[in-house]
Amino acid sequence: MNNQNIKVSKEIIEQITVDKLEGIISENYYKIIDVRNPKGIETQGSISGAINIPFETIESAIDKNHKNYNSIFNGDGPFLFSCTGGVMSYMAAIKLQEKGFKNISNLEGGHSAWLKLKELQTV
Repeated sequence: MNNQNIKVSKEIIEQITVDKLEGIISENYYKIIDVRNPKGIETQGSISGAINIPFETIESAIDKNHKNYNSIFNGDGPFLFSCTGGVMSYMAAIKLQEKGFKNISNLEGGHSAWLKLKELQTV
């Protein structure tokens, strides 16, 4: 295997647990990016205040020269990425990191972990 083809993240992406998410939502400090496709959000719901930017469009959404550029990426963040289980959002966070973005976090366990926590809180 050619080791030159392996991309290594410069920094580890911080993992934020769902038990900290309530505070993050109420502080309205983080820009929460949900990278699931719109159909997933329609069927599973979304985290309050999250902005949907599907994983497939992340690279064009951060490219100021692309028609799909999203102005949410004008600032320095902090950005918190979420998906169904935490994997695709982690990959999206790495894409931003590789483009020089800082203050990037991933929701550990993703939306599924958030839903589980909400279920436990209602019991």
